Amino acid sequence: MEKKLTPFVIDLPKEWEDETVYMFRGPLDGGVQHYLRLIIDHHPGKVSLEDYAADRTAAIKDNLGSIEVLKEEARELPNGRQIFEFVYKWIPSDDKIIFQKQVYMILDGIGYTFSCEFTKQTLKTIGVQVDGLINSFEPLDLS
Repeated sequence: MEKKLTPFVIDLPKEWEDETVYMFRGPLDGGVQHYLRLIIDHHPGKVSLEDYAADRTAAIKDNLGSIEVLKEEARELPNGRQIFEFVYKWIPSDDKIIFQKQVYMILDGIGYTFSCEFTKQTLKTIGVQVDGLINSFEPLDLS
């Protein structure tokens, strides 16, 4: 496994906040270039994981309209962390079917959203790799 840290340091003034979206490029398979996106929410509020996920999945359902929800459940990762997994099928155009996986996690008062798009086939293959990546996630305490 290759581990990389951000290749820079920046001293943000007090009124600025880091809202970096991390993107990790995976394999090109089935005509889809796979990317795992990680969004960090420094202020998720004092909510449960289920409420945090419900707020975000409601936005997806409202904005995309006709999606088919395939999975929507809280579960535990092999490393013992609690996540909420949301998988849906979306057809944005006549010739394209997208399978989207969103995984929500709250650790030490910080919200994390992982997302990746798949084909039907790669959801079962590359999806396993993505699950392993999420299971390996270990936030650093930089305070």
